[in-house]
Amino acid sequence: MDEREVLEVQKEILTRRSWLQKGFKTAAALGLGAIAFNAFGDFQPSVVNAMEKMTTGELDFSSTDICTLTCTTTLGPCFANVNLTRRDITSGITGMPVKFAFRIVNADTCLPIQGASLEIWHTNKDGNYSALSGVCSADGTTLSQNFSRGIQTSDANGWLYFDSVFPGWYSGRVTHMHITVRIGTTNIVTSQMFFADRVAETVYRNHPLYTNRPNRDTTNTSDNVIGGNISRALPYIMTTKLVQNRYLHATKTIAIRTTPTACNA
Repeated sequence: MDEREVLEVQKEILTRRSWLQKGFKTAAALGLGAIAFNAFGDFQPSVVNAMEKMTTGELDFSSTDICTLTCTTTLGPCFANVNLTRRDITSGITGMPVKFAFRIVNADTCLPIQGASLEIWHTNKDGNYSALSGVCSADGTTLSQNFSRGIQTSDANGWLYFDSVFPGWYSGRVTHMHITVRIGTTNIVTSQMFFADRVAETVYRNHPLYTNRPNRDTTNTSDNVIGGNISRALPYIMTTKLVQNRYLHATKTIAIRTTPTACNA
């Protein structure tokens, strides 16, 4: 990245932070709160086994403008129609617990959208998907499993939540998760969400359940879906924070319209 590109990225980050502050003010005015993490409550039983030797500190990354329309990325070959409505999507697998919080808003008004459903699917800590084999899993036992897949519906404030684990990586792709947002039976947008590179590096190199595979081969800028430059990836990177040195909070605002999205990420 040359000096001009660096300056442009810095400018964009500052612009997004400004919009984020405006978004938080709007949320406060609506009585929503900027991030409703207090709604999580205690750990779910299946994700309570957070490991104790994580690196101390926070893992933060700038969030994006909450009214930026979320555009489409490829569905990918590893979607499976398991159709499970549930908040806890671990199905007993191990990994660093993650509390995912998504907020669905109107891209034009920034107001929350109630009743939108969000389907999520991602790999386990070893980079394998459930319910499928072949390119989607190097582990034959995952074919009969349904971990890391689920559906939730947004509440009156636009929020929905999942309890899961931090995804592993597989060759050729940066750490990511897939999402599809629907209103009723209409698919509004299918996209992918990512993590700051330093977040993934910290997990893979320090968490004892991930250190057997620390050297991923792809970053956000080299990924074949969202790569090219950091500016392109920024709107799709989750905001993360390490809590109590035990688990991650990961948040993302998804801005949609009531008709299917036409733009591509």
